[in-house]
Amino acid sequence: MGDRGPKPKFEDKACPNEKCKMYGKAGNGNVVGNGTYRTKSGKVRKYICRSCGTVFCDRTNTAFYDIRTKDETMLIALKLVIKGMSLRSTAEVLSVKLDTVRGWLSKASEHTEGVNKVLMNDLNVPKVELDELWTFVQKKPVPRMEKYEDDGTWVWTSFAPKYRMVIAHAVGERKQYVADRIIEVTKKRLSSTPLFVSDGLKFYTGALLKHYGHEVSFSPTGNRGRPRMPTIIPNPDLNYAQVIKHRKSGHLCSVEKRVVFGNGIEKKEISTSLMERQNLTFRQDNNRISRKTIGFSKKLNWLDKQMFLYFGNFNFCRGHGSLKHRDNNGIMRKNAPLKEYGLIDHNWTLKELLTFPYYITSTN
Repeated sequence: MGDRGPKPKFEDKACPNEKCKMYGKAGNGNVVGNGTYRTKSGKVRKYICRSCGTVFCDRTNTAFYDIRTKDETMLIALKLVIKGMSLRSTAEVLSVKLDTVRGWLSKASEHTEGVNKVLMNDLNVPKVELDELWTFVQKKPVPRMEKYEDDGTWVWTSFAPKYRMVIAHAVGERKQYVADRIIEVTKKRLSSTPLFVSDGLKFYTGALLKHYGHEVSFSPTGNRGRPRMPTIIPNPDLNYAQVIKHRKSGHLCSVEKRVVFGNGIEKKEISTSLMERQNLTFRQDNNRISRKTIGFSKKLNWLDKQMFLYFGNFNFCRGHGSLKHRDNNGIMRKNAPLKEYGLIDHNWTLKELLTFPYYITSTN
């Protein structure tokens, strides 16, 4: 110990080198300080891993790594993008280059995806509502509502209504392979099989059978003719129902509630009203997916990146109007969906989301 006191031990830091045997493991004493450097937002501390020799800093594996602009400018830009402002307009407002804003959005969406993969696992929710909303990319074609398949752009979401949480999303056509993708990601993030409820779109049935079913083979009978082909049947714990709306001349005539898989499903549970109401919030809050707008995305990949960031901000940061509670001072507060679920202890700021060290997997 010198005159300046004991050196900090950096117990909360871990090596970000995936090839290092100490990757993601904090509190092992292998990370030591390696000086600091200045940025426009202040000092940044550097570290070195004594196990592999990797040099890194506080910004490594965050959305702010290698950013030369002030952090606050980047955060303002991303908040504008979350609300649906175009990348070109955002660049013009903040007097930065268009490619700079594109780089910020790419970094932010990739980091948000990494946080989702690490934190949004083993979720235990009783019910998941599935729905898709149509939007525009590059031009404004009218979706072919009378047909199942549509080559247009749709934002698919799986939604836990109890916590108002968006579990997963997918951007693509209204076809079977996109339905398979949304169910696959949803299953990876759940610890158990919930009740699934959707509209009457047939693709969900095939996707749920693919990921929550098993193949059954039949023994030869010895009779003439071709043997019976193997078939896929749902797992015993799969419960799935549909809300089918019948329309005539564009007007709603009746609503049918149909149980597809499972038994003992209560009629009152067969509903997608909260998901459909949430779609309205998405459209009102995000200009890129509003119905009557010219602010829609011009390229599919930028829409997907923006939706990653938007849903990350929605789950971790944005207080929800139906998740209110009184704090210790008696003041009414709004919980973010993951705060309501209990995954985080407070509503995060956008900067907390974009700097969360998701690669740290243990503390010893």
